[in-house]
This record gives sequence, structure tokens and C-alpha cells, in this order.
Amino acid sequence: MPAVRLLPRLRVRALGTALLGSAALAIWSLPAPAAPADGRDLTPAAIEARRAVGLPAVAASPAVRAAVAAVVQGGDAQAAFTSGGGTGRLITATVPAGGALSDAGVKAVVFDPRLTAIAAVRLDRRVAVAAALDPARPFRAPVLAGAVVDPGIAGSLAVLFPPGGGTIPQMSIQRNRGRQLTSIAIAATAAPGSEGAVLVQLKGRDRVTGPQMGYGLTYTLKVGSNRSFTFRTRPIPSVLVTRSWQSGPGFTGADRRRFLEGVSSLPPEGRRIADIIGGAVTVRVLADSAPVCGAPTSCAGFDPGYGYFMILNRTQLHSASGRFVITHELGHLVDFLGLDTFSYEAFRHLFSESPAWKRCFPLNGACSPFLEVFADQFGFFSTNARGVQSGYGDDRLASSPGFANVLRLQWAFRPPQDRNPLAGFGPLAKTFESALHSGANDL
Repeated sequence: MPAVRLLPRLRVRALGTALLGSAALAIWSLPAPAAPADGRDLTPAAIEARRAVGLPAVAASPAVRAAVAAVVQGGDAQAAFTSGGGTGRLITATVPAGGALSDAGVKAVVFDPRLTAIAAVRLDRRVAVAAALDPARPFRAPVLAGAVVDPGIAGSLAVLFPPGGGTIPQMSIQRNRGRQLTSIAIAATAAPGSEGAVLVQLKGRDRVTGPQMGYGLTYTLKVGSNRSFTFRTRPIPSVLVTRSWQSGPGFTGADRRRFLEGVSSLPPEGRRIADIIGGAVTVRVLADSAPVCGAPTSCAGFDPGYGYFMILNRTQLHSASGRFVITHELGHLVDFLGLDTFSYEAFRHLFSESPAWKRCFPLNGACSPFLEVFADQFGFFSTNARGVQSGYGDDRLASSPGFANVLRLQWAFRPPQDRNPLAGFGPLAKTFESALHSGANDL
């Protein structure tokens, strides 16, 4: 196991700290499992994707089947389409297998209302789609280009606009969390469709990564002032929730058992979250953690080459006082993998109702960062400790039921896309690449 390469971090005072990297990451492009030699027919998946957003029914035809076969074999698709008796305009797209329906070219083909026939196939790690389009068919209103969105793929959320639609209207992604209405920051990027159509993909403000959405949730996409679409995000793949905490150096035997006992003793809402994120976190146990964590304590965070991790100080792991430190660090991972700015607003409001709340908990001439206050409060929630436990200076600020209720409303598996283990980042990329590109629907 290579040594952990740590990025700049907040200073430590009497407690472990969060380690956050800001370096850009490269997507690991790993091969998906090979398709059968004769290919795999994905036409039913394409037809179902259209049906799910209310588009007119279409089916395959001999002409588009001949065209798609020519595409995957490197032949002349137009000639195959014409000789097969095809009419109208032939449109095709071919992309690497895995998340193909999130590709702009595939979306522009599959979700055009003017199709008369469609065929899709997977062969040798590629997905190809061919369709016949009749420009005279009606296309008057925007179409949601996919009812299920993958938070791990930028551009998975998109809308196909009709020809001559004019200026693209303002759009927003909304979801209610209890009484709190959230609206995710997005930017639109446009790509040409067929016969004047325009595909608009919705990404984060950086126009590279996707909007930070949680897995397994339902959202509303507002388009202009009078149109909205409801869409779902992909459930958390089972490969994550069925895996336990990943073993790094030292995380064996009595040390591993001690840590897992601590996790199993968390309150139900904390244990539910730990069971989800554990498979994405590598745990390492050190007798001397100071060279890594900056002090003889535990720490947790994210590193581009190592992924999400916890470094456990062995003395703390086996001491009663160390339990708060370790659950504080676990709180950082709960934060990084599932909270956002709206969550911070909700927790800040909860904490501010406590008599012990301060607008500033002093730390080295400044104020303790809110992520450290949250991690402390997760430690209080997890251990039921009383009194100031860390150098960040905050006492317990919420009751267990109050904290659990906000956590239940606010937490979802919601990693930033450029740090999403399900999008192929970190040492678990090979496993999670398979997870990203797995499932019954290969389109």
C-alpha cells in the first residue's frame, strides 16, 4: 500500500482535523466487461427511456437495425439504411459502453420526438444507436432527456429543445427538505441536436462537473416560468452499500473489531449513514499518527491518490476519551460525502437555538470553521458526551432527537462529482468503475 499523500490542511488543536484536497482529478478510464461476440440488443432500453418521459412510441425497423449494425462494424450506415428500405433522415451516435445514455450525442438521438424507428446495440465496449427521423413530425415543447439521472456523470441531466425555440429559458433544480426549499446552482451548456433541435445539459457552475445531487432522490427541474419536469436520481449502487470499511495498513484484528464496535454503537441515523459510506473509505491504524495528521491524534479526509480515508491513532482507538475524537473524524466524512451549503444552513439554525451557541468559537485568533463545529456536534451526537471536548471550544449544541431529525432531512449520499468514488476516483476506482457501468440497463 503506498504511503498516503496529504494535502494542505487546517491546523490541529487537541483534536483531529479534516484534510481536504483541491487538486484536479483525472477520470480513470477503465475497460468495461466485454460484450458477447454477437452484440447485445439495447433497443428495448432505448424505447423504455423514451416511454419514461412520455414520448411517442417507436419500434425498431429492418432499416435502422441494418444501420446500427453498420455503425458498430465500421461500415456505411447510410447505405445500409437505404438498402433496408429506410425513409426519413438517419441519425446515429456511438460512445463507449457504460453510462451511454448520459452522452449528449446519444441523448439527442434517443429523445427526439420526431423519431419513427430506433435501434441500439452494444458490441466490444461500444454502444451504438441509429434512428430514423421525420422532420415533419411535431416537436413543439422541450423534452426531458432521461427520467433517471446519474449524479456521477456530468451532463446526465439534460433537456432537448425544439427547433426555433428562441432563447433558452432560465432553469433550476429544486427539492424540498422538510420546510426548506433548495435550489442547486447550475450552468447550461448547449449542443446541436438534429434538424435544428438543441440539447441543453445542466452542469455545475464550473461547467465541467455535474450539479451536486444526492443518489436515490426525486427532484423538480423548473424550465422557464411555466414548465417543470420531475426526475429521479440513480439509487446508490449495491456494490457500495454491501462493502464494509476498506482495510489499510494496521486495520486488522483487535483494532478493526474495536472500530467496528464503535460504529455499531452509533445512534440509528448515524449508523445508517456509516453503513452507506463505509465502503468508500479506507481506514488505517497508526501507533504514531503525528507525521500524517500533524499531531498525535486521528484525522480523516480526501486525497486524490488515496480517496476518502481515516487515519486512526491506536491509543485513541482503545481509550474512552479517544472515542469522541474518532467520531468527530467520522463526522467529517459524513459531511464530505453527504452535506452541502443548504445542510450547513439547517444545522447552523439548529445549533443557534442552544444557549451555548456562539457566533464565533475562538481558535488561534480566528473562528473555528463550521465544518469543525459540525464534526464536534456529530461527536456529541454519537457519544452523548457533555462539556467542551476539543480545542474548537464548542459545547453540545443540540439534543440527540433534534440532531437526528436534521441529519435525516439533510443527508444523502451526495459527494462532489470530482471526488465521487462512484465516478472512478481514488484507489477503489476499479471496483466502482464496474459499479458505475453495471446494471440491467446497459444504455
